[in-house]
Amino acid sequence: MKRSLPYAFLFASFAFPAVASEQQFLDQCIAAWGAKSPFRKGTPAASVLSTGVKVFGIGQGSTGNDPETAQPALVLVRPAVNVAGLSTIRLANPNGWYCFRSNVTVAGKIAIEAHCNAKIASARETGTAVGAADESDKAVAVFGAIRVTRFGCPPGKAGK
Repeated sequence: MKRSLPYAFLFASFAFPAVASEQQFLDQCIAAWGAKSPFRKGTPAASVLSTGVKVFGIGQGSTGNDPETAQPALVLVRPAVNVAGLSTIRLANPNGWYCFRSNVTVAGKIAIEAHCNAKIASARETGTAVGAADESDKAVAVFGAIRVTRFGCPPGKAGK
């Protein structure tokens, strides 16, 4: 029983944020985008990406690659949890406005590959990095890395 107590605490800490409604997270992202956002608070997600959990290399390692839309699409990205592994989240819609609930990596790496024109925000105001690199500044990284790379950019444009 003593060995299972830390695991129970760990899983409880990931389950707690699920109590809040998904619309609350979307509204936080819409507020973060400000006047640039084509969405008003209360707009539901057009789609949801479930990123999954990967522990010691076991689990879902690559998610996303959603279809392109003609109009702006609000997409909720559910939390990614990665422990001592590599997970990749591909955000392929150039008209996608991606709202991350949160990402957590411990001694691992989460690679976010986003189309050059895709917009990214997080329901978290800032991230936390302990002995780690979090280029998104919107996640929790402990002795790991969360990296955002852009693809589909014309020469000379780095993406935003």
